[in-house]
Amino acid sequence: MLQRVLVLSSVGLVSACSGADPDVAPTSALACQASPDCAPAPETPLCDQVRGECVALPPGSPIGVKDGSPSSVALVPVHEPDRQREPTDLDFNPERPEELWVVNRKDDSVIIITRPGAPDSTSIRLRDPAATHFMDRPPAIAFGHASTFGVCGDNDNGGNDFMGPSLFSSDLTIFAEATPDGLGSHLDMLHSSPFCKGIAHEAFNVYWVFNGHDLALDRYNFARDHGPGHDDHADGEIYRYAAGEVLGIDEAPSHIFYNPEDRHLYVADTGHRRLLKLDTASGTRGAGFDGQEPVEARRHVDGATLVELVPPGTLEVPSGIEVHEGLVFATDHATSRFYAFDLTGQLVRTLDTGLPAGSLAGFTFGPDGKIYFTDLLSSRVYRIDPIL
Repeated sequence: MLQRVLVLSSVGLVSACSGADPDVAPTSALACQASPDCAPAPETPLCDQVRGECVALPPGSPIGVKDGSPSSVALVPVHEPDRQREPTDLDFNPERPEELWVVNRKDDSVIIITRPGAPDSTSIRLRDPAATHFMDRPPAIAFGHASTFGVCGDNDNGGNDFMGPSLFSSDLTIFAEATPDGLGSHLDMLHSSPFCKGIAHEAFNVYWVFNGHDLALDRYNFARDHGPGHDDHADGEIYRYAAGEVLGIDEAPSHIFYNPEDRHLYVADTGHRRLLKLDTASGTRGAGFDGQEPVEARRHVDGATLVELVPPGTLEVPSGIEVHEGLVFATDHATSRFYAFDLTGQLVRTLDTGLPAGSLAGFTFGPDGKIYFTDLLSSRVYRIDPIL
């Protein structure tokens, strides 16, 4: 009886193969591609060595293609910490996609991992001189445009609630370098979202945050940044959606993800144990609300459409969330499981990582199409490799 061998591509390419020895299974699709009988077929990244044909990956395959048990994937450490730092989130730098940036809430620092998982991988730790305000207990990171990224702080600035998202440069001649006025290297900051639990980039200098203080989803437009270490925020705009409708918790971030294809904001509503999606094109501008700095606009948006995508009962403590290839992926902080749902909220696939409860928070998809995630308990960063 012939053995059917399926091999997952590590680079997003596939091969239609023939003439392969059915008793010899290559270790990766690259081995298949090395055969003179192989030809690229970019839409079907599984190769059947026996039948000489390619088959499509099943939906949700970044978290495995088998039974969803811990043995159905390999968790590959791509960063081993030198101490406990509590990494909450990570994102690849689109300007330098070999760089994976990780934010840590325990020491307000950033770890930059170059070529994660490669034999020559390196990492450096950077901390802004004024991180105690501009990057204090960051729950999330989101790269924007023109070598910038956004973070926010899960705190109330010592009790005065003067807290919100910050904009930074990923230029390493600017980021984490001191500036004359002692305000660190930040490019901009606005202050209407204490206890921020998550951040997502929309376009240009526009970001969304999960406001844990006002239980809302806030849209920030930094407009034109003020440059490293300055403090002119007058052109900023802040719009508050769904006030009172979401709930964060202290233990885990509540990540959010903006999907430009449908203009919806996908939300891990951690405290309510559900996933939501907000139609960002809906609603009308309403009344203004108070703030502690002069800005161009600070208003509520009334009547925006907020839909319960996955109601309570499936996830216990949803934390990470990403939309990828038409599916919504999420992590459960309580169970250390990954989930994949379709855009209507129907369950597609699950993965039990086998990690202790409380491990999972943020994750991202790498240039290789694989999931990279942080482990809050061990401070490691892992990559998920499905086993076929």
